[in-house]
Amino acid sequence: MSLDLDPLELLAVALTAVMLALPIAFPLAAAAIAAPRRLWNGAGLALGLGLLLGVPAAIAAEVLDLHGTALIASSVGHLLGIALVIAAAVFVVIRSDGSWLTAVIGIVACAVIGLGEPSQALPALFGLSQSLIVVGAGAVIEAVVIVVVVGALVAAAGRVRALQIGIAAAGAVAAAMLGISVVMHLLRGGAVLEAGGIPIVAQLVVIVVALVVGTVVGALVERFSPQRSDLEAGGSQA
Repeated sequence: MSLDLDPLELLAVALTAVMLALPIAFPLAAAAIAAPRRLWNGAGLALGLGLLLGVPAAIAAEVLDLHGTALIASSVGHLLGIALVIAAAVFVVIRSDGSWLTAVIGIVACAVIGLGEPSQALPALFGLSQSLIVVGAGAVIEAVVIVVVVGALVAAAGRVRALQIGIAAAGAVAAAMLGISVVMHLLRGGAVLEAGGIPIVAQLVVIVVALVVGTVVGALVERFSPQRSDLEAGGSQA
């Protein structure tokens, strides 16, 4: 471990951090939109605080040679968060308005995943560079990308109900692959850019397909739902 700053290593770490951030953003967005719309900011705040605490904690654990303990602790938190995300995704599909229960589920999921994600990512980043500055910058970049992508997904979901269902489907699929990845991290003793042998690019393809299919199904359900048909009939009579 050093404090050197190699531009090529920094570029490689930054690109890797972005790739690591994209799959995790969908489960977090699904957890956030499970709450009533007025409480979506609460999940965002929990995510932001989790990442804000998680980045320095992960770097400190690496400096103090406690990375193994940090990886195990963050893995347990991730598995809890994954279970909550899947529950949140189900709630998004079955009801659009959310409740205090779904709000708590989403907020806790965002907090524990945000807190543990930096510790999950650091081993992969240290595989590209041994510079603490470069890897620390990569951890910050990943955190920023996560916040930006989650914010964009949540904002889009607020406009279209069908997209909420699509994000829920993509989030559940991504959470399942994340769970496999966490288990593989524990078995292998370090982070890799694969989940159960699935390359991260393939993960993104699967997530996007789930997003599109879920959105289309959501649009069809909304179009042909009895409640919508009744509303349209009432409007025609008026």
